[in-house]
Amino acid sequence: MTTTPQADGVITAPAPRAAAGRPAAKQYLGVIVAVVVVVILLVLGALTAPNFLTVSNLLNVLRAASITGIVALGLTFVTISGHYFSLSVLQTAVLSSVVYAATASVAGFWGGLAAMVVTALVVGAVQGLVISVGGNPVVVTFAAGAAILGFVLWVTDSTRVLLHAPADSLAVQIGGATPLGIPMATWTFVVLAVVSHLVLQKTTLGRRTILVGANKATARAVGVNVRLVIVAAFVISALAAGIAGMLSAAEFGVADTAQFPNLDIDAVAAVLVGGTAIKGGQGSALQTVVGAIFISLLRNYLQIMGLSTGIQLLCVGGAVVLAVAGYTLMKGRGK
Repeated sequence: MTTTPQADGVITAPAPRAAAGRPAAKQYLGVIVAVVVVVILLVLGALTAPNFLTVSNLLNVLRAASITGIVALGLTFVTISGHYFSLSVLQTAVLSSVVYAATASVAGFWGGLAAMVVTALVVGAVQGLVISVGGNPVVVTFAAGAAILGFVLWVTDSTRVLLHAPADSLAVQIGGATPLGIPMATWTFVVLAVVSHLVLQKTTLGRRTILVGANKATARAVGVNVRLVIVAAFVISALAAGIAGMLSAAEFGVADTAQFPNLDIDAVAAVLVGGTAIKGGQGSALQTVVGAIFISLLRNYLQIMGLSTGIQLLCVGGAVVLAVAGYTLMKGRGK
């Protein structure tokens, strides 16, 4: 492996390349497989559930996929960096939703946005710092999630926080507007997906995140500030969860601890079904986008078929197990 000296003397790691002799399409194996599975699910739904492919139902799927996908895009950075997942994204979304609703009620959209961003930055940076000095990411984020939820329940006295703003104000419209008939959350998801893809593929931060996930020792050897990369990954994840919380509070006019059922499970499932390597070093935002769409389609189909929440969770879990096993087998054969 070679390194490239820069003008200022800093050594920058090169972008990871596909193994010699492998087709370039191998890099997009996760996307291709996930797209095929989505198409199969669409065909199955069309044949067995008459209301599945209606415009109104697909818009509902898009909105659900967008909230899940926004959070999952943030988690993608954490997973690619080699730190599994953040188990506090649901609680971060709840906290951000409460902060936005409370602040926007008195300071408008921009005040609510600023408060949400600062909150997410602090939450993500604290967790990232602890993990960067050796903290176990599962333990740290699990504990952080419990602390965040406890704080929210304490300050709100376990009650909902209403967003007091005129219906035509930006503070409300940012969540409920439907430009060209498409929910604002979906537009946000698309923009963030493009930005995430460009960051991971075209920027120094993205390349270093991939390298840290692939091999921390190599990253340190070529001059990468591994701790800074880890902190950045968890900050990005927290910001993504914060944006999801803000959009939800704006759309429904209320912040509630129960407004994100299974968000953490679905976001993690989206990352894994999309094919991002759980050990880090491999994956993309595009894979996560397709994974989020699949998980939302699957849940929607199961709901239309009248299946219980328990069966839905069973099917989502089964899809994750099959996806991880399938990707592992394919990668093993590709060596």
